Amino acid sequence: MTKLKKGFFSNSLFRQCYILCLFACNISYLHFAAYVGLGLMLIWGGILFVYNEVTRRTMLKTRYSFWLSAILIASVITFLMNILNNALINFAFLIHLAIIFFIYFSVHTEKQLNFRREVYNVSRILVYVTTVLGIVGLALLVLGVDFEFLNVKFIIYENRFTGLYSNPNYLGFSAVAALFCCHMLIKKDFLEKSGCRRVSRIWLGSCVAVNGISLLLCDSNGATVLLVGYAFFFVLYKMFGTESKFSFKQILYKSMATLLAGLVIVSSIFLLRTVCQLGFAELIKINQSITAPIGVTPEEPAPAVTFDHENKNLDSGRLTLWSQGIELFKVNPVVGIGKGNIYTYGLDKFENGVKFSDRYHGLQWGPLELGPFMTDLHNGYLTILVSAGALGFILFAIFGIRFFCSTTKHVLRDERLQESAFPCMFSFLCAYLFYSFIEVTLLFNITFTVVFFWMILGYTSCYLSKNKPEHPLGHYTIFGKPFRKTLF
Repeated sequence: MTKLKKGFFSNSLFRQCYILCLFACNISYLHFAAYVGLGLMLIWGGILFVYNEVTRRTMLKTRYSFWLSAILIASVITFLMNILNNALINFAFLIHLAIIFFIYFSVHTEKQLNFRREVYNVSRILVYVTTVLGIVGLALLVLGVDFEFLNVKFIIYENRFTGLYSNPNYLGFSAVAALFCCHMLIKKDFLEKSGCRRVSRIWLGSCVAVNGISLLLCDSNGATVLLVGYAFFFVLYKMFGTESKFSFKQILYKSMATLLAGLVIVSSIFLLRTVCQLGFAELIKINQSITAPIGVTPEEPAPAVTFDHENKNLDSGRLTLWSQGIELFKVNPVVGIGKGNIYTYGLDKFENGVKFSDRYHGLQWGPLELGPFMTDLHNGYLTILVSAGALGFILFAIFGIRFFCSTTKHVLRDERLQESAFPCMFSFLCAYLFYSFIEVTLLFNITFTVVFFWMILGYTSCYLSKNKPEHPLGHYTIFGKPFRKTLF
């Protein structure tokens, strides 16, 4: 009983279980059970949040806690002002905020935790699982398996490869996350300090190959931006983060070399994507000529799969979605309308609701309608602005600027971290900020994409806490009481 209680109140165990549950929510047909598990995980997370505050005073120890707490309070105000609309779903989003702020980001407050081991565990599982899923998905693709069941399109979704995932964008992000994990798992300093054994090169190589091909075939522009951004910022770190002083000539040469490297990375990835898509399309045609696909008679040949977007617009409909988001922002520009109400207000304000939300019409998750839970504006910043208003957006921006300024100074000045996973995490976070302009990201979504970001954000904060200790006199006095400067 004592072990069970200890496990239930373990932040580390919860973090690992929650992120894996959210990953399972992206897998076709497994996501039905995973969403049930997600409901239980939210209850567990809510209880754990309260327990941490009562027994550990987590809020008073977390870096930048003042801004995170202010965002949470502002979201509670938004919730109360819109309590008559989708109250249960909006309450779930409040619990989600408490979890990512004070269980994931606050991991640096757990002084006895070997956070590197936790990073290792999650990374290794993602490497194994995504590789196996990728191999099975690619095998089914070559065999011509393609069908729709229970509103889930299997293997091919709108002419794009989805593998065993329920959406090509989920596949794209998971593939990039796996490649990022592979990069961390080859860092010697990280492995030594985690106390864990090196992952087999066969697994790592297979992961890179399988997830790389899957990423190219899913044709996810957002995930491609994330991968390109990650590679670019890591090159930028290698150019400027390994020395403390530069002459003007060195800065000029290194800047030109970085830009050139960026152009090479972009052109290489898009060339590989074109070649890979053409090659697999031809391979499928050859297979179709030998064996008729499932559900298709010889007199009715299956439509050719090209792996291109069916929507030929460069923005894929996002400009319409963003203009609708601006209109929704005007409904309550100060504190917002709440994430769960974007769908509902969209139905009232626009003829067919918010763009892309029609795919959720009539879908239920138990007694709840999926529309308010899933509808998003495909822009993390705009979603925050509409959901939390200008108040919430400004608070989030202050937190983000404070954190990234501190992290950037640290990564550029501390040469001891070159062989650690810290530069990898920093590069991923920087790339994610650009990725957030075109995808479902950042804050108000209970998804693997969002929580993975906050997980990496939390692990990055551990490097700041362990390598940049607080000054003994680092306090502000407010109303006669001392508060740590790190809270702000």
